[in-house]
Amino acid sequence: MNYLIAILLGYGLGCINPAYLLGILKGFDIRTKGTFNAGASNAKVTMGWPAFFIVVAYDILKAFIAVLLIRHFYPGQEGLAILAGCMAIIGHIFPFYLQFKGGKGFASYIGLVFAVNWKIGIILVVVGLALSFLANWIVMATLVFVICFPIYCILTKAPTITIVAALAVSLLIIYKHLNNFKKLKRGEEIGINGKPVSFLLKKESSNIE
Repeated sequence: MNYLIAILLGYGLGCINPAYLLGILKGFDIRTKGTFNAGASNAKVTMGWPAFFIVVAYDILKAFIAVLLIRHFYPGQEGLAILAGCMAIIGHIFPFYLQFKGGKGFASYIGLVFAVNWKIGIILVVVGLALSFLANWIVMATLVFVICFPIYCILTKAPTITIVAALAVSLLIIYKHLNNFKKLKRGEEIGINGKPVSFLLKKESSNIE
């Protein structure tokens, strides 16, 4: 019963999609405009920076709050709390009322990491942003999180359910970013500065020479 409550609470919080709801308030379905994704990046493209920050804030908080609530109701059951956080990510990616087509889940993943260990969260944010700006590719930050967090869980001998859940949502988020990797391969991925990803161009130019 405890597991069912954690799953339903996490998934329910995750299903609330602020990007979609803000778009509806403005008279359109965000999944039909911009990058066609119901997430923060498309909120910025279609509605501007204010919408972006609103979406990011809630998308991060949904997994964070899910973990804190389960910790409050079931103290000492950390694996249960992490399960709720992972379900918030899954709810964000697969909201039932949007035909299971939501965002990519990275912002919610950040919230999960901070809920587990805020110090590790800060370290990954700093490293992820530094690498993203060096590579001119924001997805680098995503890769830093989804690779390093499961490793952290394994090294700290976290509960088995935590490790399994962390690996599962990490693989899911990588899968949701496959289109970014395909665009990168085709030379169509746009970087942080609005230009094609720099390290890809350097590779191509070296081949020409």
